[in-house]
Amino acid sequence: MISASMAYTILSGDMQKSLDRVASQTTVKREAQYYEENINKVKDVDDFLGNYKLYSYAMKAYGLEDMTYAKAFMKKVLESDLTDANSFANKLSDSRYKEFASAFNFGTTATDPQSDAQETDMLGLYTQSYADEGANAATESNYYSTAIDRVQSVTGLTSNARLRTYVLSAFGIDPTYVSNDYLSKVLTSDVNDPDSFVNATGNAKYKALAAQFSFNADGTVNGTAQTADQKNAVIEQYNLTVPSIVTTKAAEYNKAYYDANIGSITSVDQLISDKRLTSYIKAAYGTGADFSDAGLKRVLTDSSYASMLGFDAITAAFNFNSDGTVDTTKAGYAAQTSAQIGATATAANNISSAYATKIADITTVDELIADTKMTSYIKDAYGISQSLSDADLRSVLTDSSYAGLLGLQDVHDAFNFQADGSVTSDGAQTISQTRLAGYSANDNLNYYRSKISTLSNVDDLIADTKLTSFIKSTYSLPSTISDADLKSILTDPSFAASSGFSNVKEAFNFAADGSAAAMSGPQSTQQTTSVDTLYSAHYADEQQAEIDSSVANYKARMADDKVTNVTDFLRTNLTADTDRSNDSLPDLYQMALRSYGLTEQDVPRSMMRTLLQSDPYDPKGYVASLKDERITNMVRAFNFDTDGKATSEVQAVSTAVLAKYGTTYKSLATLGMASGPLRDKASKDATTEVDDFAKKIVTVKSLDDFLDDSTLTDFVLKANGLEPKDYDKATLKKIFTSDTTDANSYLNKTAPTKFKEIVADFNFDTSGNLTRSKIGAIQNVGAEERTQQGYLQMTLETQQGESNDGVRLALYFARKAPSITSIYSLIGDQALFQVITTAYSLPTSMSNMDVDKQATLLKKFIDVSDFQDPEKVDKLMRRFTAMYDLKNNTQTSPALTIMSSYASNAASINSNSRR
Repeated sequence: MISASMAYTILSGDMQKSLDRVASQTTVKREAQYYEENINKVKDVDDFLGNYKLYSYAMKAYGLEDMTYAKAFMKKVLESDLTDANSFANKLSDSRYKEFASAFNFGTTATDPQSDAQETDMLGLYTQSYADEGANAATESNYYSTAIDRVQSVTGLTSNARLRTYVLSAFGIDPTYVSNDYLSKVLTSDVNDPDSFVNATGNAKYKALAAQFSFNADGTVNGTAQTADQKNAVIEQYNLTVPSIVTTKAAEYNKAYYDANIGSITSVDQLISDKRLTSYIKAAYGTGADFSDAGLKRVLTDSSYASMLGFDAITAAFNFNSDGTVDTTKAGYAAQTSAQIGATATAANNISSAYATKIADITTVDELIADTKMTSYIKDAYGISQSLSDADLRSVLTDSSYAGLLGLQDVHDAFNFQADGSVTSDGAQTISQTRLAGYSANDNLNYYRSKISTLSNVDDLIADTKLTSFIKSTYSLPSTISDADLKSILTDPSFAASSGFSNVKEAFNFAADGSAAAMSGPQSTQQTTSVDTLYSAHYADEQQAEIDSSVANYKARMADDKVTNVTDFLRTNLTADTDRSNDSLPDLYQMALRSYGLTEQDVPRSMMRTLLQSDPYDPKGYVASLKDERITNMVRAFNFDTDGKATSEVQAVSTAVLAKYGTTYKSLATLGMASGPLRDKASKDATTEVDDFAKKIVTVKSLDDFLDDSTLTDFVLKANGLEPKDYDKATLKKIFTSDTTDANSYLNKTAPTKFKEIVADFNFDTSGNLTRSKIGAIQNVGAEERTQQGYLQMTLETQQGESNDGVRLALYFARKAPSITSIYSLIGDQALFQVITTAYSLPTSMSNMDVDKQATLLKKFIDVSDFQDPEKVDKLMRRFTAMYDLKNNTQTSPALTIMSSYASNAASINSNSRR
């Protein structure tokens, strides 16, 4: 019989070749093939336990062959939640059961059409999409405002996709279905000619569109494609039409419209017929958009009815009689009517928009100073006296010390002028700086609106420098104009005309004696201002309530296994339940589209079904073929299989692997440490690190995400007994992107063998992307490979044990060594214990000693941490096999005799030292 020492040396010299020989055996090959072909056809744990060929194969692979009969026991093991420390498998002292449970997806992987994290991310995007609409509309409007001024032919508009989309969308026309030829004919039509192209073929939308352009019949322009009024009208229409909610800019337009038109209302019916005015009122008072016009009319004319509904404030804010006419007895006095206030606000906004456009083209401070409208705007926006000279303003903008001396450092910092008057690479102002200036100017406009309606004479206005500064900026009055001249302009039509500022006089209602004019109407200016104030405070409340309702409905419909397949997901709110209160809310499908910037035109319901049943992680699949990142991200937010059934989420590692790493990491963190405070702290710290890893790893969406976080890579390496400092990011990337099927790949030829298991644990493909291909219904690819490998090793050990049990013991110990983290692990495993006692010639009777005394004795011979070093383990196994051969009289040699003598002396010395 060949000696254990020689047999072990031969087998361990090339373990893979030894395993390959076993794998090539007909019976082993047939069993492995059956397991591979059938393991992921298993439906559930009972199906698995009922298939003896599969079940016994797996049990043998994990060294549990002698427990194959205990199916009820093993069912509890397999159904254990390994993330729960109190689960059945985790409470068993034998770690083989946890290892076995972690190899399958019975107790750790739950099907979920959308995980909590996926839902949170998607709903966050859904909510953010509304906030983004305002920013996107502003960006597109800014682009349009600048670009349309450069258009010199109708082709210049139709050939610019961004401009074309903007103008069509503004008027509610889908750009997809409009040809450039048709659009050109519309834009060059004469809207005043009843026989023109647009009047003959276009609907109301196209006619409204054509009216806002000034193209000649041949497509040329006389100066610009639009007048200032036309351009502003298109921009306003876009901001009111395109965003699905009332954005800040749209709210400004609504406010200006209300202020400009409420003063012309002569009856309640006229008011009710203007949907924009009634919508404004409803938003201001929070009646809800579905509050009927008939109800609003009655509230405005019937104080008792209003009181019953709790809407007394609405009635009080208007001056309607019970018959719907205006109560002229409720006259007041005002420096401006609401229409005039609205016109002033519009003029102020136009100045602000013009400034934002012009400041982007300023290259020197002198260009800025030469434009009196811009300098007047700057003075008003930053609260500088309009009398500040151009020279002083220039110094403030270019000289920080001078600005600080005048207390205007903030003005200097709001611009990017250098000492020589040139601008930095950021321009005269960044977009952010320009926006802040606009905010300040808007604050001044709000101040003006709130104050102007309280003035009863011109002297009150002149005394308020903030008001006069605003007026000078808005109406481009000279900054040097005196208060006396401004007063004369406001009260004397002749003086205003001779000064060229009749428009300013006409914008106010001051009499020659300076008193404000009497006025009557549906509202006084104070009442209009109060409605404006309420609207500004409440216009977003209704839309936020709508968003909140949509989110709540989404969560309710997705909860408690209500969605188990794609069909459930695609059901409308109307057909999904008997609750009618949610029928008007967006469906799950519609919310998913919006979250990722998609529309029903982009992805119809039929296409959505196909998408959700496709693998978004397959680089050659249907989702990838569309080459649309929005669609890819949307589909990855859900978990459905090819049959449309809910499945598990694709993550970097499975829950089972996560649990396995956590257990191993904690064991290695306290390896070799004696009980006490230091061990307790190490254990506590390890638990914290395991928890942190679990939180972070679920956010990893690619190999780069993983490698970019050293806390994650260090954890994985340590959990697998590897030293993090030995592997840099580049090396790890080469390992993880290796082709596992190529024998010459970096993983198979150069990297330590442990990495084969690690790479198999992670659901990354060779490009570093997440993949579902490694995830099996019952057993993932990595776990299946470990099961197959374990079966080969157990078969090798069993076959070797038939001829020499010493070889079996050595192979078993070498395989188990990395998982030995405690002396007590050795004592509790009869085979491991036999290897140690034989290697060091310890008496077998020591097993009768107290367990703690056994542990104390063994620590004198071994250091458990050595078992993490393959070379030290190999050396120990060579010692064991030599001693085993000597003990069992198998082909002894001088070397064995010497070793035996050494072992006997060591045992004697240790025995004497204990006496």
